[in-house]
Amino acid sequence: MTDPNSRDLLPQGTTTEAQLVRVARALAPVVAAHAERTERERTLAEPSAEALREAGLFTIGTPRRYGGHGAGVRAAADVCAELATGCASSSWLVGIVYGAALFASQLPDEVRTAIWKSDPDAVLCGAANPSGSVTAVPDGLELDGRWPWISGIDHASWVLLGIVREDRGGPERGLALVPASALTVADTWHMAGMRGTGSRTAVASRLFVPDEQFVSFAEIAEGIGIRRHPGEARVIFPLSINLPLVGTGVGIARGALERVVRDLAGGKRSVSPLHALTAEAAPHQLNVAQAATLIDTATLHLRRAADEIDEAARAGRRPDLETRARLRMDGSHAMRCAREAVSLLLDTAGASSFSDDSPLQRAWRDIGTASRHAALSVETSRELYGRVLLGRSLPHTDVI
Repeated sequence: MTDPNSRDLLPQGTTTEAQLVRVARALAPVVAAHAERTERERTLAEPSAEALREAGLFTIGTPRRYGGHGAGVRAAADVCAELATGCASSSWLVGIVYGAALFASQLPDEVRTAIWKSDPDAVLCGAANPSGSVTAVPDGLELDGRWPWISGIDHASWVLLGIVREDRGGPERGLALVPASALTVADTWHMAGMRGTGSRTAVASRLFVPDEQFVSFAEIAEGIGIRRHPGEARVIFPLSINLPLVGTGVGIARGALERVVRDLAGGKRSVSPLHALTAEAAPHQLNVAQAATLIDTATLHLRRAADEIDEAARAGRRPDLETRARLRMDGSHAMRCAREAVSLLLDTAGASSFSDDSPLQRAWRDIGTASRHAALSVETSRELYGRVLLGRSLPHTDVI
């Protein structure tokens, strides 16, 4: 498939979530064609960025009121899974932009209008972990410092910076929205995997942020978005934000499975003296079957979690703690299954798959990096879920 003719991929009128997924499937070979350049440049290659922008996939989380798709988590996760079969970094950035749009959608309407009215295609990104220093000033905050690991900052118009501000009740963790043009970007992204995400460091110096451009995680958890904007789905923080990124991991594994199956079914010769073809060897048959089952398991857990979050979001309710802990476990377990599937497939593909020009080698590095994102840690999720199931106490936090 050649580069698409921009929005011609999307039918006229209201776009359904199923149509968004089909668009992502059609774009997978487009971003795949530029995956090497994306990795080499350590940022999303401009042809891929343009294709995603023109197809409307950077606006799947933008509220419909501002020309976006206002898509649910299940659709975002499926979109990311489709794109990741072609380019994991492209997929990850679509997931990041989706999550950042959900965060920004919690802000007052005058802020949302400033973001999207003049530019419905505005790309947002951010770093949720608190960093930098915060000083209270009249009518707002002043920020100084560095915020690392901001995926997509090279293409962003607005950036959400994780901060802790002092409120009357004590420290309050949340996000400050700032224009990307007000930040300096330090080129600190030198990683083994997910190189094309361009997750560089933002630097702020005495940057003023009006009070209305800050939203706390506690406010998001309590449903400030649906109080401010009736009729929109509730954001279930952090699950609404994190689950699409799990879709990237599932898509990486699917792409690896498709490639290995194609190579084996195409007559790849065996290095074993027992078989002429690799596909004839029972151990490799079992590896492929196990990898496919792990990918199915990952998909089922991801979709179950996403469907439950969408149902709760549409109803405007926040799931109880045990359900949230289980759904977080769903996402982390899905990512771990995807990583294990890729490992099995590389066992079957052999040492040649680790050559620098092999897409399987990139898949191995990408899933190895993405699956260890702090928000997707299976170790943390397992401990949280176990504590909840056993009635053990948890520290007060709004990020579970």
